[in-house]
Amino acid sequence: MIAYISENKYRLIELLLAMILTIAVGYYFISPKAIIGNLSDNKYSEFIVSLPTSRISFGPIEAYSTNTIYFSRQNESGTGTYSLINGEGDLVSGSFIYSSGSELGRVLRFTIENTGLVSFSE
Repeated sequence: MIAYISENKYRLIELLLAMILTIAVGYYFISPKAIIGNLSDNKYSEFIVSLPTSRISFGPIEAYSTNTIYFSRQNESGTGTYSLINGEGDLVSGSFIYSSGSELGRVLRFTIENTGLVSFSE
């Protein structure tokens, strides 16, 4: 009888660990995120993304680096903006259309090119 209870306890622990792992992996894949990749050999002090209901700030941006930030669902459409900043001020600014819809797995990808220009893709 004791061996049976002990065996069930281990199965319950295994099930709980599997559920926690599934939730963590699911969160990684379905949460909206912003990714900034720096393909240049320059370091920047900050990269700011303004969304319809929130603001994301990356900083500092090292040369040849990639950074990711997960953000909350917006549930609104509108115009998003971004600004690349060095120690002396704004270098590059731009805007993009942020459409409402499914936020599951949404990725906003910004790339700082060798020329210092920023490209955006979704």
